[in-house]
Amino acid sequence: MINKIIKKIKFELQLKNSNYYERISHKLFKTIYQHIIHNKLNLLTPITLQKENAKLTLAILANKKRFYESVATLYSFCFWESNIYVHYHEDGTLTENEINYLEKIFPGITIFRRAEQNLKVKNILLSKGLDHCVKLRDHFLFSIRSFDMLIEKKTPYLLQIDSDVLFYSKPNEILDIIKEKNLSGCFNKDIVNAYTFDEATICKYVPLPMVSNFNAGLFLHDFDETFFDFVDSVMAKEPQAATSWHLEQTLFAMYASYKGNFLGLPKNYDLGQKYKKAGNAVISEHYVQGTAYDFHKDFVYKIIPTYINSK
Repeated sequence: MINKIIKKIKFELQLKNSNYYERISHKLFKTIYQHIIHNKLNLLTPITLQKENAKLTLAILANKKRFYESVATLYSFCFWESNIYVHYHEDGTLTENEINYLEKIFPGITIFRRAEQNLKVKNILLSKGLDHCVKLRDHFLFSIRSFDMLIEKKTPYLLQIDSDVLFYSKPNEILDIIKEKNLSGCFNKDIVNAYTFDEATICKYVPLPMVSNFNAGLFLHDFDETFFDFVDSVMAKEPQAATSWHLEQTLFAMYASYKGNFLGLPKNYDLGQKYKKAGNAVISEHYVQGTAYDFHKDFVYKIIPTYINSK
């Protein structure tokens, strides 16, 4: 491995590719911080999930590569609210070591293994005659968020979060919706409309105005399995979309627009650090691509001290 790295560096030196060294630097520091996060998490008190009359299911999809980031994400939410169901959907890469670690840090967590879910979810979708959903679930990893999480949720409200989200304080806006049941849900506001389909295509399925700047990385909703029928009807006519990175987000946004009564979260539920870097306090931060290892630094130096000082 070392020889391969040296060979690669020598090759890039010939090309004078400065961007390469920046990427290597980011990867190096990210690896270092992953080890630091692991060590810091071991110092924290495990969070026992109460699940007594719980009104929320929190679900995350993650893998071995971002395992400790996903643990940090869950801890940052559960620190503020632990009377919930936590569902961890893994992509097939976790070992028994990671599974045991999750159960140690979050007693009461439910872990869904991909190998088992593949057969279970496929049979459910087939029984409903949703052939296009079956095809999508078979090859599109993020469709686990579209199907598995809804099938397995234990409460009307489901909060889906990416493994690059951190909560700095209690997310009252989200918890109030669950308590009051006055909205269908809420979502992180993006800086752009990142959708798979153009406006003309969307209008064929959603005659109402689309929600703007929708991001599924932090998304609360009360969808039921009728969402699957919607997905199947869209994919029946738009099979070419199955390779789009933003497909799952687009389908969520379309159905949220169709259903209505969704809130775009305020600016202090930040995305891309735009609001935070302007000097403002944030409730949550969604660290997206391009923020390097800021997620790791902030968790270690800004968020963990909150947990330690609360003891």
